[in-house]
Amino acid sequence: MAVRIEPRGPEIRQQFLARMAETFDAAAVARKDRCWDWLFHPPLGPDAPRVQVLSAWHGDQLAGGAIHGVTAYWIDGQERYLRPPYGTNIDPKIRGLGISLIRAFYADSGIGLPIGDQLARVNEKYGARNAARVQMFAPLRAGSAVARRRPAAAPLAGLGNALWSAWRGIAAQRGPRLARGESIADAGAFGDEHDAFWRQAAANHRFLQIRDAAFMRWRFREMPLQRYDVLQLRRDGELRGYVAVGHAIDPARGTGQVTDILTIDDDPRELALLLRAALRRLHALGAEVAAFGCVATPALTEAARLAGFSRSKPTRPAQVFFSDPAEMQRIDGILPHLYLTRADQDEDY
Repeated sequence: MAVRIEPRGPEIRQQFLARMAETFDAAAVARKDRCWDWLFHPPLGPDAPRVQVLSAWHGDQLAGGAIHGVTAYWIDGQERYLRPPYGTNIDPKIRGLGISLIRAFYADSGIGLPIGDQLARVNEKYGARNAARVQMFAPLRAGSAVARRRPAAAPLAGLGNALWSAWRGIAAQRGPRLARGESIADAGAFGDEHDAFWRQAAANHRFLQIRDAAFMRWRFREMPLQRYDVLQLRRDGELRGYVAVGHAIDPARGTGQVTDILTIDDDPRELALLLRAALRRLHALGAEVAAFGCVATPALTEAARLAGFSRSKPTRPAQVFFSDPAEMQRIDGILPHLYLTRADQDEDY
């Protein structure tokens, strides 16, 4: 029996989640369930494609599918829509199902994180290009982190934390510090001022998701799964950049996430000031380790080093595909300029 791929809307929610539960753990399914309505209403213009479910059917049975999201990107001075897949799942017993679903993805330009090495290789076969990503780490409570791995060291965790905090304070004196006229504080409402900041940042970036005020409200104020703190850097009152951190701390690892960061012109010093502020906030939220995942640009790598991120490891690449053959011919010239953080994908939801 042939597999058919049909675009469906949010009304297929319960069927899709039930199918997803056969592939993903219960926590992942619960996250998609809680943010379902939010995912289907990104803050895009009336000409934007609609978020849909690419559903794979084997007769009358839903055998797999993916939420086909819509994101607005700024690419070489133009707004473009790219479609990331979320929650991709298939019934492995049905021959040809995975290939049929992947072919449907490539009818549109897309960007996403593959769920595994096998899918990454299949995407490469269909023409997707990889942008390497890294996860960088900064210890915040070294004593607690050691005790988590070695319970026998628990009695010394407090002393270890105190010594590490003192060392971080000394190290901070050697790095960039706020100058006269500079300040970092929690963001208020996102409106015209943020839009003006975004226009300046867009002029200095070739390839990144649009981070206007509407996006900031949707991503960091309305997202239903967790709270975020957004800290803004100002110089003589002018908004120069921001960093966002999530309140959710991984109970198994004590890890807190730096979710997003952006400045007008990728100045490593300004980025480092914001990352240091993020580390302080994550420490206050109880994190033992701070993590920051991104496509590692030279500016972000240098800023992370200055801010105290001391360890990194490669993680799943971002994969990009343009449906227009002419655009694919020039993708290798654009891809090195991709700016992508945790905020741009579904790792939080």
